[in-house]
Amino acid sequence: MNNRPATPCWKSIGILGDRSCEQLPQQVHCRNCPTFRQAGRELLDRPMPADYQAEITRQLAIRPPAHEADTLRILIFRVASVWLALPSACFEETLSPVPIVHVPLRSNRHFLGLANTHGELQLCFTLEHYLGADPDEPVAGNGDARAFARMLVVRLQGQRWVFLADEVLGTVTHPRAGLQALPANLAKASPRLLDALLEHEGRRIKLIDEARLAALLREALA
Repeated sequence: MNNRPATPCWKSIGILGDRSCEQLPQQVHCRNCPTFRQAGRELLDRPMPADYQAEITRQLAIRPPAHEADTLRILIFRVASVWLALPSACFEETLSPVPIVHVPLRSNRHFLGLANTHGELQLCFTLEHYLGADPDEPVAGNGDARAFARMLVVRLQGQRWVFLADEVLGTVTHPRAGLQALPANLAKASPRLLDALLEHEGRRIKLIDEARLAALLREALA
């Protein structure tokens, strides 16, 4: 039986109370106290409410709406003049560009070097040469909008990578039925990177195959 008072000690005499607990100077914070930890264990070990299992079973039995399975959530970005997309689940964050440190004997036209993001060194790449992009080619669909370069942090097959983008358009939902097969000339030009095409607001977007991209980035480090 739980004989704990209605008001826990950490809320009355502890860090959230008047701080008169004799153990507080030694423990510094209530989370370090055995009493607090024991209360946490009791909370996790408490009996399951009678209707909890039935409610969870009901929720798991609900099939997702068909439109969710038939759509693809992607983040659209641009490298040179080429608009690209990856599933949004691949992205961890987008960052303002930071200096990239060249790695002697390792940096190449794909692997640029190391970038310090939040105090951690990350492998930084460019996709430009995989695409055969012409840096002088006009950007389709850009209009007069100001473009800001970004560093995109992605997780592919369990590993984190960073690559540069000249512009990030944002995250959109696109119907899978609207994906187009790559034309033969484009498939030949980028046989190991692109997966499909799609149209968005007058832009022709090339969808990247995330598994192929991960493989190419690993090869760039070999």
